[in-house]
Amino acid sequence: MPKVLADNEEVVFQEGIPKEPSHIYELLMGAFAEQRRSVVKFIVDGKDALQSGEFGKSFELIEAESLSHDEITLRLSIDFINQMNTLEDSISAYQLNILTTPWSEVFKQMDAFIQKIQPFADLIDHVCPYAQSYSPPWRTGLEQIAQDQAVTLANLLAAFENFDPAGLSAELENGFIPLFKKTIKLFDEDIIPYLKTETEKVTDETSNA
Repeated sequence: MPKVLADNEEVVFQEGIPKEPSHIYELLMGAFAEQRRSVVKFIVDGKDALQSGEFGKSFELIEAESLSHDEITLRLSIDFINQMNTLEDSISAYQLNILTTPWSEVFKQMDAFIQKIQPFADLIDHVCPYAQSYSPPWRTGLEQIAQDQAVTLANLLAAFENFDPAGLSAELENGFIPLFKKTIKLFDEDIIPYLKTETEKVTDETSNA
């Protein structure tokens, strides 16, 4: 008899257990969404379908795990911020060298530069949907940063496209670096503490249930 466990508890389906794992995944996602949670693991007969992208057509045992949207956003935020530990110093050094380095060398490094700042873009992209869904007290601040980020990234790209080292240097110094500092400050002082508090609330509610 097939069995479905969600967060270590057996799931009872009113109309019987669906045959296809993908259908069960959709049902669980819908049910968890009402609780501000998402499925983060979906193990079908010992294999994680979310990692493989293959759900199969039948199963004997499904084990699903969920996390609150608060905790998911917290984990992603900390992960991206950790990836940017040396970004400010690296970009500052890069900015100082632009005007003394042949443009051909600067241009060759464009892809490496984009990869270096990618976690900054990813951080905003992953947290904005949470802010829009739940309107935390820091939503306005984050949305302003998202707008400013779009502008500075567009200006950086334009400087590369226009072979403009002076413009690239100026945008990094006056646009990107100050915005990066402002973003980290907002996360350190407001966003991370808020998400930790919300995550702890969920943990306490689950423990007392």
